[in-house]
Amino acid sequence: MGDVGSGFSSAAGIFRSLCSPPPPPSAGDSDSSLPEFLFSLAPPPPADKPAFVDASSGRSLSFADLRRLSGAAASALSALGLRRGHLALLLSPNSLPFPALALSVLSLGALLSTPNPLLTPSELHALVLDSSPFLVLATLDLAPKLRSLRTPLPLLVLVEPFLSSLRLNPGPIPIPAVRVSPHDPATLMYSSGTTGKSKGVVATHRNLVAMARVLRHVWGSEEHVYGCAVPLFHMFGFSVFVCGAIAAGATTVMVGAEGRRFAAEEVMRAVAAHRVTRLPAVPPMVVQMARAARKAQHFDLSSLREVISSGAPLARQHLERFGMCFPLVRLSQCYGLTETSGPVTLCDGVNGRLHLSIGRLIPTVEAKIVDVRTGKPLPPNKDGELWIRGPPVMQGYLNNQEATALAIDEEGWLRTGDLCYVDTDGLIYVVDRIKELIKYKAYQVAPAELEEILSSHPDILDVAVTSHPDEEAGEIPMACVVRRGESKIKEEDIISFLENKVAPYKKIRKVVFLEYIPRSPSGKILRRLLKATASNQQKLEVSARL
Repeated sequence: MGDVGSGFSSAAGIFRSLCSPPPPPSAGDSDSSLPEFLFSLAPPPPADKPAFVDASSGRSLSFADLRRLSGAAASALSALGLRRGHLALLLSPNSLPFPALALSVLSLGALLSTPNPLLTPSELHALVLDSSPFLVLATLDLAPKLRSLRTPLPLLVLVEPFLSSLRLNPGPIPIPAVRVSPHDPATLMYSSGTTGKSKGVVATHRNLVAMARVLRHVWGSEEHVYGCAVPLFHMFGFSVFVCGAIAAGATTVMVGAEGRRFAAEEVMRAVAAHRVTRLPAVPPMVVQMARAARKAQHFDLSSLREVISSGAPLARQHLERFGMCFPLVRLSQCYGLTETSGPVTLCDGVNGRLHLSIGRLIPTVEAKIVDVRTGKPLPPNKDGELWIRGPPVMQGYLNNQEATALAIDEEGWLRTGDLCYVDTDGLIYVVDRIKELIKYKAYQVAPAELEEILSSHPDILDVAVTSHPDEEAGEIPMACVVRRGESKIKEEDIISFLENKVAPYKKIRKVVFLEYIPRSPSGKILRRLLKATASNQQKLEVSARL
């Protein structure tokens, strides 16, 4: 027996996708590398069609240019000794050559790692020690970070001179013939580490081709023009633009392509100039666009059909504010992890213009909602940990079998660590991170629920809820609050604001006022830093009273 509306099978305890599956892979698709898959699409996109456009300079890279540059770079990297099984680091902000350089490494059977360019030299040092790269492709601006490493430096290839040398040979250059297995490691991307030490996530070519095939199926209209304002070094950007957009034969417009910080006005200008139709984003970008809505009247944004937010849950107030500011734009959310090689839920095909849910499962993946205490699968409308299984799920963590075994069970289920539920329509909602649940006496309190309520207070600019040790209760909910403007709101005001809005065990019992809430670039609250910041603030307050 099953629930047709939600996709739930009560016999198996599994939710299955309600979306139509993509066509079965052709004979070549099932055993191809990512570059082979992307460069053998049928029908292929027009050779002269722009694959990537730099919005600031107007320069572009056609699909033919992309293939040629990938082949030329692969030949040059092969001449430098890069081989199957080697690791290459690409240390670069978004740029036109980024996708071609990435595909050139993958076409040789080498493993590609794309560190965040904002990492400090000491953080890069730890990453190099962990991954042992054969060579590093770095921009001129970022190379000094590598030269200061306290370890023998891998072969350093400067991107700008490297690309200049390729341009000296303008003829067609085939990609070197290297036999790459779909089960070979393809990318090594490091998880954010917001709740623990960052781990290297290994995705295979099979994982990435599976993601590319699904995104081509779901978003496969060549008429779309994508705006790229999220980093390609992150799995969200890499999967959507290097895998999905190329597979769909769509044009990607890079905004802030040389590593500049996100600017809402710059994005609006790019949307108007290049007729962008779909804009993947992270919550801080959505918030900034709403705040800059007055400037929107200076640009023709009529082409923009959808903004897709991912990376962290989007609070209701921000979703509704965006909807008021941009009434003709659909605002949806999607969900994915570095461990799932990109988004595993989408709102595509779901009715409505604003979406609190993260959508439905993409084709080819299955999900369970598992009781965090008993480990048993739960039916619709019950909160539990989201487990995911399917072709996009990673191979495992680099050199960490113990962490891999804890994340993926013997049946291939990935434990996401997110507390979610699936409604009767198959829509998935994120409740909170399981590790961030506050254990108050015998009850579990989800910080995100309290944060959403508190963020509606007119005197609160930003807020995060975390646990505070308590001898009697074990933990109590504590609100870390950033006041708005010149507000004089006090602890008792915040506590009373929640008085009749939540159950007694969920009440805020302590408030700390901060200057800012530490967050990642995607908008996730950095809980470890938050607790340290709150602790320091409390010490200052005690010192001041003494």
